[in-house]
Amino acid sequence: MCGIAGVVSADEEDVAPSLRLMLNAMRHRGPDGAGYLVGNKVCRADNIDGLDWENAHGPMALGHTRLAVVGGAHGSQPFVCNGGPISLLHNGEIYNYQELRPELEGKHNFATATDSEVLAHLIGEIYAGNLTAAVEAALKRCDGVYAIAVTDGKQVVIGRDLVGVRQLYVGKQGPLFAFASEKKALWALGIKEGIRRLLPGQLSTISANGVVSSRQDPNSLIPDDVSISDAEESRKAYRRTLESAIAKRIQNQDRVGIIFSGGIDSLLVAQISKRLGANITCYSAGHADSSDLFHAVNMARGLNMELRPVSLEENAVMGLIPDVINVIEDRSIGQVEVAIPIFAAVRAAQKEGQIVLLTGQAADELFGGYPWYRHIIEGEGYDQFQFRMQDDLLHLYKETLEREDKITMAHSIELRVPYLDPEVIHTAMSIAPELKVFGGDDVLGKHVHRELAVEMGIPYDWAMRPKEAAQHGAGVHDLLDGLARSNGFGPDVAERVGYSAEDNTGEQLGSSARYGYRYGDREMWEPQDHVQLFLDWVAYENDLLTESERDRVGEFVEEALT
Repeated sequence: MCGIAGVVSADEEDVAPSLRLMLNAMRHRGPDGAGYLVGNKVCRADNIDGLDWENAHGPMALGHTRLAVVGGAHGSQPFVCNGGPISLLHNGEIYNYQELRPELEGKHNFATATDSEVLAHLIGEIYAGNLTAAVEAALKRCDGVYAIAVTDGKQVVIGRDLVGVRQLYVGKQGPLFAFASEKKALWALGIKEGIRRLLPGQLSTISANGVVSSRQDPNSLIPDDVSISDAEESRKAYRRTLESAIAKRIQNQDRVGIIFSGGIDSLLVAQISKRLGANITCYSAGHADSSDLFHAVNMARGLNMELRPVSLEENAVMGLIPDVINVIEDRSIGQVEVAIPIFAAVRAAQKEGQIVLLTGQAADELFGGYPWYRHIIEGEGYDQFQFRMQDDLLHLYKETLEREDKITMAHSIELRVPYLDPEVIHTAMSIAPELKVFGGDDVLGKHVHRELAVEMGIPYDWAMRPKEAAQHGAGVHDLLDGLARSNGFGPDVAERVGYSAEDNTGEQLGSSARYGYRYGDREMWEPQDHVQLFLDWVAYENDLLTESERDRVGEFVEEALT
């Protein structure tokens, strides 16, 4: 894991100083090394400050900050394929790199044991003058997640994995085209508006002639037909692919952390990891009286798992809010209130020196865990339920994955998501939806998932515990409401100044925010205007807004304070 960044000038100006600004803005993503390719010069060092910046000049600059997970101390990028012309920056993991490496040894000189170097040589082996075609062909052979930048000295190709587990942002300012793992790196160049995501499965080729993009359709991850309609067969197929996915993600790790909510999704990941021989520690955060923390403690004790619980009180949460907004690059209530317990749990993992964390993210989208799904089935049928699961799954790249990557990498930790392994996705979406949520089931859902958990030794009552949204289960939703009111931002204030959360934040992220509120308790899922105004105030006071955001919400904040 790492941070990657790059900038290309269409008018041949020297962009090395711009790259240095970008890497400094993402210093937290790479404590174990740094490197750049500027013009034809490659430089690597133990950190950004150790790089030779005085002799770096050119209209194209690519840079890297490294968190060492695979390959040990030797693996600072960029990787250059046998002296050129292919150079690679890679943020992510290629899980089948050990199977790919033997066919490249003897033809290419390996300097490290990293997965990233295997990818560089694989692209170099295929390359025959068409860089985009070589990158496309190489990635089709890789099992993994990635954000990459590759150059042959004439063009730069950037790409993102099909699920969107790793992200890239792109922006333009005058003759400069820039990209980076986080928006902060683009902000450091003064690019504050017009930043967009590279989409999952997208490749963009950058040259003097501009930018040309193509995209593999993420829907190709989803099977054409439901092919598993037997309950026992569904459990066997699911168990096989999930165990394989977790095994890939814990291989070669002396110890692994689990973001542990006290729900069935993270509990199943922890149970399988432990059965596969991993040395695991679980991390959970919530209000002292929250149901998530209560269940997490009891489950860990009952299954003899190490747990580090973090109790969140109002003062602690107030102190975390500016850090969370800064890290996730978003101030919307739906993102902030989910991020807070994750942030606190990850911080606890960092203090214990963890570098890899597993998460239970995506099981709800694969197996029908959201409470509004049952209402969709009752009112619109199983076909619409299947569509909604698929739609929610393919929105995860921006609704949860980017947020949680930024949180973990802010603490120099790599996050791995076994439920989003392509084989797990294919298997889960091949299972008949009638096996996931039963007709008339008004509490549970995820039945195949829960039944596998019982089969794996998880007590029945825990496996069948109803889902509770993270912000409610951890007690953060109520904590934020209390903080807003105690700081003078009650519902009456938001009403007095005419403030609307929906009108003053960006796109609605999360299944509940996009449409889930239509099928259940609107008050529970619609954003609270007064809490969003309070978060705007925190962001305003801590200079965490872009210029356009500051112009838009500043008037409301100032009026609310009078």
